Amino acid sequence: MPTAVAIVACALTMLGRSERNFPPIELVDTIPIGVSVQAEAFVRPPAKTIYVVTSSPVFRVAQRSRAECGDYFAVKKLASILAHEEWHVKNGGDERGAYHAQLTALSLMGVAPDNSLYTGVVRSMQSVLKKKAEKPDLILAAKQ
Repeated sequence: MPTAVAIVACALTMLGRSERNFPPIELVDTIPIGVSVQAEAFVRPPAKTIYVVTSSPVFRVAQRSRAECGDYFAVKKLASILAHEEWHVKNGGDERGAYHAQLTALSLMGVAPDNSLYTGVVRSMQSVLKKKAEKPDLILAAKQ
């Protein structure tokens, strides 16, 4: 079973990145108050740190594998989530832009638009954008 640090390193590798050229990442086991209970990762502006929730379903699936880098598809999803959160660190709270960065990352990793991983992210984006349109002042940290 790979360590949590190894899972994150593998996700960054899938993005063609390393911890040296990526915002700081902190692993957390529990989701703090004020963050969606479904969050798999989040940022808390103005801090430039990405918090990865190691108790989230995607992280647990990734870590359960005996493979050196964890479950291949779960790590791809985690990599795309990191791309989403990196977008927030660099550009602010706009969810549309962050989800587009996430979908672009999936495409660059070879995940086709008809793949369930890709379509799941599209559904999440649509849900978040709909909620945001209904309640513009709502702060969202949605499950990706």
